[in-house]
Amino acid sequence: MNNDMKKFLNRTLEAYSADEIIKSCSVILDEMCNEQKFKLSPTQFKLAKKRILVRIAFYLSLKKHISAEDALAHTKAYFYEKVKNASKFIKFLGKSDLGYALFRKAFSSGLRADTWVSKIKRNDKNALIFDITRCLYKDLCDFYNCPELCTMFCDGDWLMFGDMEKLKFERKYTLGYGDKLCDFKFTRRF
Repeated sequence: MNNDMKKFLNRTLEAYSADEIIKSCSVILDEMCNEQKFKLSPTQFKLAKKRILVRIAFYLSLKKHISAEDALAHTKAYFYEKVKNASKFIKFLGKSDLGYALFRKAFSSGLRADTWVSKIKRNDKNALIFDITRCLYKDLCDFYNCPELCTMFCDGDWLMFGDMEKLKFERKYTLGYGDKLCDFKFTRRF
């Protein structure tokens, strides 16, 4: 299991509890992976295992040891800590025109993967605008009866993209909050 996860738990809970939660999380994650391996495409499964199922398993294992409210708070704190660390690279890209071009190319390429159902509305030197009408994060959170985690993933986008120097991130709707789509809008700041 993830050493970062164990370090986080040791900082926030008793060591004994952390070890039990990590063991439980590992078992739950293995069960989820076995369950999803043949339901998802290889691309979907890779993303699910690395970014989605591990967090769902963490949350569900926490709920076995602490209240649901505290489990959600700890899961969010751990997730947001990870997102803030990852956002440093995105912020770096968002400082230059070349970085924006690379960001746009990578993001639009990623939207073609089968992890989303998306429609690119605009993709040029001044804007990347797209809608997502189906999302693997939402599907898996719903499948494991934890829609509250999908809102966490949606909120993570603001941490990841909300503070870029040359790009403005906007979004009014998300599937995770019950809307019919996620409306992403990245526009260049001049």
